[in-house]
Amino acid sequence: NNMQDLLVQFGRGRTPLLRSATMMLCLGLIASLVPTSNAADASRPEKIKPLKIDGVIAAIHSPFSKRGELDLTKVQAQAEWLNSTGVKWIFLTGTTGESVKMNQKEREALVEEWEAVEKRFGYGIRSIVHVGCENIGTAKKLARHAKAHGASAIAAMAPSFFRPISTIALANTMALVANEVPGLPFYYYHIPHMTNVAFSDGMMGLTRAFESIGVVNYAGVKYTGLYINQGLADATELHNYESGKFEVLSGREEIMLGTLSMGITGNVGSQFNVLGDLYNYFRDTYLKGDLSKARKLQALCTSFMDVWKSNVEPGMDGFKNAVNLIPSISVGDARYPSVPFSKESEDKLRLSILKWCENETVDGWPKKSRYCRELCDADTCSA
Repeated sequence: NNMQDLLVQFGRGRTPLLRSATMMLCLGLIASLVPTSNAADASRPEKIKPLKIDGVIAAIHSPFSKRGELDLTKVQAQAEWLNSTGVKWIFLTGTTGESVKMNQKEREALVEEWEAVEKRFGYGIRSIVHVGCENIGTAKKLARHAKAHGASAIAAMAPSFFRPISTIALANTMALVANEVPGLPFYYYHIPHMTNVAFSDGMMGLTRAFESIGVVNYAGVKYTGLYINQGLADATELHNYESGKFEVLSGREEIMLGTLSMGITGNVGSQFNVLGDLYNYFRDTYLKGDLSKARKLQALCTSFMDVWKSNVEPGMDGFKNAVNLIPSISVGDARYPSVPFSKESEDKLRLSILKWCENETVDGWPKKSRYCRELCDADTCSA
């Protein structure tokens, strides 16, 4: 209003020339006070690009002692094993890592130890740190901590007790975490069989919601819910959205051949903790165009999952104890409420896996894997 009054007063100049000059001066003053589009663009956070991972990503076990305490002394052996089997990406403190059974200090300590091991040994292993938990304030702290300690990206699953009631509620909840680290890629961790958070518009609906509220570091989805609702169709649509604007990381290694055929090149899985060499051979076979052999390798990899799932009692973490059969990388029992492993179950599991390892189903695999070579002894599974 003051500027309008000023224009009126100057507009009453005695000559047309004076009025014109005065008007131009005032308009110039107004223009200088209004931000230009370039200035607005400069202040707007830059859109963060997805990682575009081409390889396997090991969902890391959190190592515990016999007393159930976090055992950081195991991390270097875990990293060495991954490096030797060609695994260069890890997913820390996720479902395999028992994140929701750990407190904030434990989760931060584990991230710091992986960072320290990488600095000490230079394996070239990069991390995505899962920061999701029931308390959003804690998730925000974990996000800031991950960024400060070398994470290449963060991920978060939805709260599962007080659950978001809609897609936009989920987007707004996750935005609180993502916005804590705007310079770091953020992946939504979609695992509805655990969180019971899934809506009819799928991950495409969530993606559009993120775009509508301006989450600049939203990079894509770690898609474990491939069997729920739209599943593969939803993942395919997201993968192809605007020529690959966002990234889909498959969370189901048992259908890796299918996701590879869809063009999804980043695969997150627990099996890569010990069988990274076998899965990398499988990936390479597919990429070389040998589909027939790739199908056989997929079946072989999946059969290992069948072995450890079918040879443990209900409630036991069969795969974690399959890892524990190798003393150098033993990561301890899963915490409660998982059922502790019994000696009887361990013996049964060992015999079943040894039988699996004796096979040379495809080009000498799985017998030639590091896991089988270290598990077998000369009498049971000779080289």
